[in-house]
Amino acid sequence: MKKQTLFLVILLICSNLSISFCESVNPDPIITAPSGILIDGTTGDILYEKDAHTPMYPASTTKIMTAILTLEKTNLNDKVIIDKDSPFTGGSRIYIIEGEEFTVEQLLYALLVNSANDAAVALAIHISGSVENFAKLMNKRAKELGAKHTHFINPNGLPDPDHLSTAYDLAMIAKHAMTIPKFREIVKTVNYDLPPTNKQEETRHLYNSNRFLWGTGSRNKILYQENYVNIKYDIIEGIKTGYTVAARQCLVTSAKQNNHRLISVVLKAEGKNIYIDSRTLIDYGFDHFKFTKIIDAREKIQSIPIKNGTKQSIDLLTKSSLYKAIPKDKELGSLNQIIKLNEDIKAPIEKGQSLGNITYTTSGNILGSIPLVASDSVSIEKINSFSWVKIILYVLLFLFIVFLIFRTIITIKRIKKRKRNLTRRL
Repeated sequence: MKKQTLFLVILLICSNLSISFCESVNPDPIITAPSGILIDGTTGDILYEKDAHTPMYPASTTKIMTAILTLEKTNLNDKVIIDKDSPFTGGSRIYIIEGEEFTVEQLLYALLVNSANDAAVALAIHISGSVENFAKLMNKRAKELGAKHTHFINPNGLPDPDHLSTAYDLAMIAKHAMTIPKFREIVKTVNYDLPPTNKQEETRHLYNSNRFLWGTGSRNKILYQENYVNIKYDIIEGIKTGYTVAARQCLVTSAKQNNHRLISVVLKAEGKNIYIDSRTLIDYGFDHFKFTKIIDAREKIQSIPIKNGTKQSIDLLTKSSLYKAIPKDKELGSLNQIIKLNEDIKAPIEKGQSLGNITYTTSGNILGSIPLVASDSVSIEKINSFSWVKIILYVLLFLFIVFLIFRTIITIKRIKKRKRNLTRRL
């Protein structure tokens, strides 16, 4: 019995020693929703997850993807003339009218502040000609942003058995969205007025459904950590709410504290639990993790030779800073770096061009990778062809000079000879 006890103690000690630096003895947060995730908004590191890869109905959080494509493929001042189908879209809407004219920017505010389903369809048709074509674009872009189990059918999240996403996928999509300044501006907007249009004489007043941005007073209280507090939470930057009967309450949240961003996703919560769960995750992230800078942006890593260039070598710089979220009771330890360069690096090279990447690891754990970029531009060296021309010219010039000297000597000799001949005759 004593041997068994000793064995268990040794096994426990060994297990503790093998704990990764990114794990923590801090207890995981408890949320009521069946699916949720918390990620570092800069690195994408997962700080907490609960069934985060289970496909679920995303409801209006779908509109994050619609907004990304709109911002990437249009100009804010582009004019959108409402088609004949968009006005018949159900659910939350701003009651657009066929032939009505808006700017892309106005429809984006309607999309993200008012969660207007008809605005989503109008933007989709404006960009791709049809909802079906736009959905293909959505799915392609979602995969590019790291989504693994997402399949969009429409641009607004209205119920469809095949319209699915996951907490993880929505977090990756939101992470990219929050790098777009205009997106950040819109999703934190509490209210917005759509001015009269060619079809509507009255101003439309739009209000954000995200109570994290404005929820105060007796009707906007939640029981959080044994205290009743306002739903409004100052560190929240907004993003997107969602609700359908099938999806229940959904919320993608971005929060920023000490210049660092966290993103949470909670799906299929009930009632105000959506805010309790989301705040639980956000506070857990800031309370239990520290954000350590691994390296600054534009740090010189090494110099490399350049083939056929006007410069013989060039410096490789880090394209961006690299941070790592680690539990406050852990340390990174010694860092190792793995540099991988592109094959056959040669001129021409543009300043800022990616020439490879650097990966940082510690104790076998990958901390992250960042591109290595050129510190300067390098043009192709034209010395080879130009030098041959110069050599030929120099040779010809030399031969010409030799010829002139030779001719001069010959001429002088001839003159002397003639003088001698004349002297003899005399």
